[in-house]
Parts: sequence; structure tokens; C-alpha cells
Amino acid sequence: MKRKIMAGVCSAVLAASCFGVTALAATESTDKLTSYEATSENVKLIGRTYRKGDSTLLGYSASGIEFKCTGTKAVFNLNGQAGPVRIGVFVNGKLVKQGYIKNKKTNAVEVDLEEGENTVKLIKLSEGAQSVLGVESFEVDGTPQPTSAAAHSIEFIGDSITCGYGVDAPLGKSFSIYNENAAKTYAYKTAKNFGADYSFVSVSGTGIISSYSGNGKKNEAMLLPDFYDKFCFTWSWIDGEEVAQYDWNFSDYQPELIVVNLGTNDNSYTRGDEAKCAEYEQGYVDFLKHIREKNPDAEILCTLGLMGQELYPNIENAVDTYIDETGDNKIKTFELSVQDNTANGYAVDYHPAPASHATAAEELTSAISDLYGWEATTPEDDGVDAKTMDDDDEFSNIVEVPSSEPSNSEVSSNEVSSNEEISSVSANSTATTSSAASSKASSNASKTNPSTNAAMGVILGLSALAGAAVVCTKRK
Repeated sequence: MKRKIMAGVCSAVLAASCFGVTALAATESTDKLTSYEATSENVKLIGRTYRKGDSTLLGYSASGIEFKCTGTKAVFNLNGQAGPVRIGVFVNGKLVKQGYIKNKKTNAVEVDLEEGENTVKLIKLSEGAQSVLGVESFEVDGTPQPTSAAAHSIEFIGDSITCGYGVDAPLGKSFSIYNENAAKTYAYKTAKNFGADYSFVSVSGTGIISSYSGNGKKNEAMLLPDFYDKFCFTWSWIDGEEVAQYDWNFSDYQPELIVVNLGTNDNSYTRGDEAKCAEYEQGYVDFLKHIREKNPDAEILCTLGLMGQELYPNIENAVDTYIDETGDNKIKTFELSVQDNTANGYAVDYHPAPASHATAAEELTSAISDLYGWEATTPEDDGVDAKTMDDDDEFSNIVEVPSSEPSNSEVSSNEVSSNEEISSVSANSTATTSSAASSKASSNASKTNPSTNAAMGVILGLSALAGAAVVCTKRK
């Protein structure tokens, strides 16, 4: 008996000793990292972001952060409490990690850096309606600096096409955040062709006067003009607050050019009806006036066509009416070609495949060059097109921080699994949507995502995890 006790003690001592060595090794490998907050002092903020406590929230597609630094590695501490998110991390213009976060905690996503100065970028590949992402901090063993502002800047206002809905999966598969990829869209590629800064304001299913309608009746559940003034349309709640109610400060981003690509979902309601098309035209005029009010100096380019050109003549009429009423000539139109499904196939729910997005980017790039004199370049391959869903990692390196708050396992949330279908359409449909409760509804009302038939729980505690890695020094 004494021998067994002694053996147990020795084993415990040995285990403790090994644990100490392991902990020491971990400390030695990370003790040079310094933690920084994702604020404009340290990073370039990409797209619409929102500062809440010590977190920087990323909402719409392709939003993110970018910085320059020297060193050997960068670690992003990302809070996934508001639902699963798909992300991409780039180092020196190359996509080095792609994957998703499902844990409702802070997840550490680490990438290696190259010798010398590096440009590091993290962006959200999935859209804001399904979830937002909190960047609690990032860690580097060099001093980060925001990358410089680009020569040009664009805002893309659109629907599921602009979000990259289902672009990473073929027709016949169900939509999920795991096959949505903003970096493969015509919008992202167009901005890249000019080396431009960009911002997306895009939500699947949205329209000017009607979101997607499967029965020809007007659907006012999600109209982009209703939430253009907000940080992001989303079903996510944080700390008991409805994120969709956060106001956007337009002084934070005044684009040189605004590209509006809306009408595909409206067409599911108008369907060539003369009175409905006239209603769409008036709604378009009203929205243009609102865009101009918020962006007094921007050029505006109105486009349509990738999933159907039916309402493009009405857009031209709306622009003519707007110019006549306002005298504002800084607005133009451009018609995109309909996707070539024979050559390129379809993505999920008849949405554009990657090759169709690439073609649309070429057309839009050429139009912007011709209309505004911007000089396009041939960007280096960023590796985005070569990656598929099979290359995705599930980032689950959880950073545990002692807290008096309830454990995340006790907090309910609305998750979208890869097996859950968001929406589907018949073969002759031209658009799809994730139907939602109206953004006009009271922020106190219970929220339901009809697409998953799941009540939206109040997600508590996107807490500020200061010093997420214990060995790091936190700097603001």
C-alpha cells in the first residue's frame, strides 16, 4: 500500500514537473508578443466596424483590419459569441489561412510572418446578417502600424450577389456561412484591381422596395434603405443589445465612388408589372437622394445584370429622374452581363459561380476606368481562387480567461450549421434571400431567423478580454 501511495506521489510530482516544463516552453515561445487593441491607432479599419468596449466588431462582408509590422508571428484573438463566422487571413497579399470560428469564446488564430516588414490582413468572408465578429485584440512581436489609405475608395451597396452567397459550393448544395466568400465576389475583385479601399453594405435577399418574394407579393422584411444608416444589418445580439440598431457614423468613411447593385430581389416582386416597376423607380430615386445626403462628394454608379437585367431600364429612368430633380450629375449607370452558366455553372441557389464573379469584375473595372479615369492594375494572385471549403480550418484554439461572468456554455445563441439550409429557389428564380423580421421592428421584440426556424436568443457578454494571453502586454 505504501508503495502504491509513493508511486502515486512520484507520478504526481513527475506530472507537475512536466507541466511546468510545458508551461515554461509555452511562455518562452510567446513572451515576446505584445497585445494591441484593433483601433485606428494600430490598424487600418476595413469597411464598417464598430467599437464596443474593448472589442472592434466586424459586421458586413469583407470587413476587417490590416496593419504592417515586423516579427515572426501574429495572433488574432477573436470572439465568436455572436454566431459562427468564416474568415480569411492574408500575409503580404497572400491568403495563408481560411476557416471558421464556431466557439462562443475568444479564439486565437495564429499566422507566421516573413522576414522583414509584413502586411497582415484579416477579413470576414461571411455576411453580417448571420453573425458579427469581435476582434478582442491582436498580438505581434513587432510594433504594428496601420497601412496607408489607398488612392481610391469604393462602397459597394448590394444583396446576396455582393455578399458572395454560396460561391464556394455548386448548385444543389444548401447555403451556409461555410460556403459564402466575399473575397471571390465581383466587388472585392474590382476593388483589388484598383488597389482601392472598400466597404460593403450588402445583405442577402434585400431590395429597394421588396426583398426576395417567392410568391410575387411585396416583401418588406429587409429593405436596404431602411438600415443604410446603421452599422450592420444582423440578427446578432451582444450584451443584450440588438447590433442592428447601432448607428453608423458616416464621417468614418466617405468613399470616392459608390456602386449600387440592387434590383435582383425587387424583380421577384415587380415581374414586369408597369405599376410595380414605377414604384421601384420612385423608391430608387428616394434612395439615391438618401445616399447623396450621407455622401455629399461621392460619385455614384448604378448597376445591375449579373442575375438578370429586367429592371436595368427602370434604373436608367430613375437616374434620369434623379438628375432632373436635383441637378446632380455625379451619377451614372452601367449594365453588367448576365452570368454565363453554360461556361461557368452556378453556385448555390443559382447564384454566380466564381468565374462569373471574375467576369463581372473585369466589366466593372473597365467601366470605372472609362468613366472616372482610374488606372487599373493587374494584381498579384492572392491565392483566394485556388482555395476551397476543403482548405478551411476550424479555429478552436480557445483563450481561457478567468471571469465572474456566466460560462459561454450557459449563453444561448443562434448558430447556422453547414447542414442548415438558409434558403432555396426554383430553377427559374433569379434571386434568393434569408427572410428576416423587419428591421423597423422594435429592438425590444423577440427576434426570429425564419431561415433556421430558431428564436434568436439574447447573446450576453461579448466581454472585453483584456490581456487575452496572460504573458502578453496589452497596449491600446
